Amino acid sequence: MTELTAISVRADGATMSDPSTPTGRACNAERPAGPVRSTVATLTSLLVAAVVAAMVSVGGIAVTGGSDAAAFERLPTNTLAPYVTTSARSALDSHDKYLATGDHAAYRSFIHHRTQTAELAATELGYGELDMIDAWANTTEVHQRAVLAAMTQVGVPYRTNTSKPGVGFDCSGLTTYAFSQAGVQLTRQSSAQIREAQPLDRATAKAGDLVQYPGHVMMYLGVGDAVVHSVMSGRTVELDTISERRSNSVRFGDPTS
Repeated sequence: MTELTAISVRADGATMSDPSTPTGRACNAERPAGPVRSTVATLTSLLVAAVVAAMVSVGGIAVTGGSDAAAFERLPTNTLAPYVTTSARSALDSHDKYLATGDHAAYRSFIHHRTQTAELAATELGYGELDMIDAWANTTEVHQRAVLAAMTQVGVPYRTNTSKPGVGFDCSGLTTYAFSQAGVQLTRQSSAQIREAQPLDRATAKAGDLVQYPGHVMMYLGVGDAVVHSVMSGRTVELDTISERRSNSVRFGDPTS
């Protein structure tokens, strides 16, 4: 992985368990249960913890306490959430500078931080880093900005009828916000968003496209079943995977077409 800049994370380095997901709730992406999922989750947590510890040991990440660390203790969230959000913000800041000035150094910085964010997302979800990097690089810049904007909000709580960065999102609130940062306005309702999007199948869907089933909309990350979404009450904006039960029945769509 590329070198990370120093940022604040939980001082104890603890991972957070993923609570079981109730059924029949709006904006609820279901997770398969059982010993296989549990074993995979445990191994993934151990792997992520080892990666973070290695980066700390070489000075790639500075571990500190403070209010930023405490904020991530309020609700369970992705282990790498603080790194993902910081890297994604750096990518968008660099892209904004490039658009404003045409500075090629700023564009190179954008590519660097976009790649870094993709690596972190792949590590969090257990996908190949190069696959995630390529998926993000091979989608449009509008889609790239939408993905990165969603990534800046990982760890923000789910809140019904809310679309406010750093405060809360429901499922369509997150996708609406993310695409607004790329200059695309979406209807603020999950079924309307997929209905108004250009229909796609899994083979043609790319990073940044919408993924929807009745009552819930997510953003595809371009690899396997990887998504980012605002899950449900008591959860947060999370890097996640489409559940096995939904994997073959979700709808994909491009909201920019």
